[in-house]
Amino acid sequence: MHIMEGFLPLEWAVFWTIVCVPFLILGIKAMRKLFAEHPEKKLSLALSGAFIVILSSLKIPSVTGSSSHPTGTGMGVMLSGPWITAVICTIVLLFQGMFMAHGGFTTLGANVFSMGISGPFVAWLVFRALRQRNVNASVTVFTTAATANMVTYLVTSLQLALVAVTANGASFIDAYITFFGIFAVTQIPIAIAEGVLMVFFFKYLTDVRPELAKDVGYDTSVRQTRSILDTDEDKRKSRVMLMCFVAALVAIIVFVYITTFFFDFGGSDDAGSEFLEGLGHETWTGNLIEFGDFGISVLFLLQTTVGIAILAAIYYIYLKNKHARE
Repeated sequence: MHIMEGFLPLEWAVFWTIVCVPFLILGIKAMRKLFAEHPEKKLSLALSGAFIVILSSLKIPSVTGSSSHPTGTGMGVMLSGPWITAVICTIVLLFQGMFMAHGGFTTLGANVFSMGISGPFVAWLVFRALRQRNVNASVTVFTTAATANMVTYLVTSLQLALVAVTANGASFIDAYITFFGIFAVTQIPIAIAEGVLMVFFFKYLTDVRPELAKDVGYDTSVRQTRSILDTDEDKRKSRVMLMCFVAALVAIIVFVYITTFFFDFGGSDDAGSEFLEGLGHETWTGNLIEFGDFGISVLFLLQTTVGIAILAAIYYIYLKNKHARE
């Protein structure tokens, strides 16, 4: 969920922007250091960005009859760390605010803090704790991805509750519980789906890029003593895992866009806005570019397509490099 343009009073817009600046400065430094010391990891960073682009573009109906969005930041946390993930999220949120009228510039700081900083950093702490205790790798991947998703919406609920308190005199507890019900609870099935999707992906990554999967905790000792996918059985298992991942991703995307274009589920974004308006809160500015619901859906579809194109390009580059090594 993104807080929309004009819904944050100016003082809160400035506050969240200032809070984000140090994280982004350190994130850019971390990215430059990564490129200088490990240029081979540029593909993994691009991979993280592609998943954030794809998953954050999906408007998924939830069990409450509302809808919400995955974040895709869990992969970035595990492959690139939380600092770089914050930078990638900022780029995606700028794209959505500039070209899709989703989120906005006055609320960019708040959206970056919830999706690009809070979710990834809490997920990173969880990830490190599970790795230190040698917890099963699939459990670690699932938990990290789900945590990044859920914390984003818990923090968004906090941000909007603070607006309700300071701008409209509402009770903080009542406002937070209301927003928690609108946003966070609807995320539970989405967080589970995102976690399962990441498990499929990392199991495939164990075969094709064991050096990346090893950092996450998967056992790649066999891959260190022989060529990657040396036997027919290895190749078959790898293809099955890739097919499971692709099938899960395609099923989610198809489900999302069928329900988006042919059914009216409303949205948690709209529900949060309506609650604030019910308290007498008024937006002080609108989006620079206005689109109807259908137009925004088409633009989200375009974002999904862009993300898939990036993912396909990364896979092509990987295959090209692999064939060159062989």
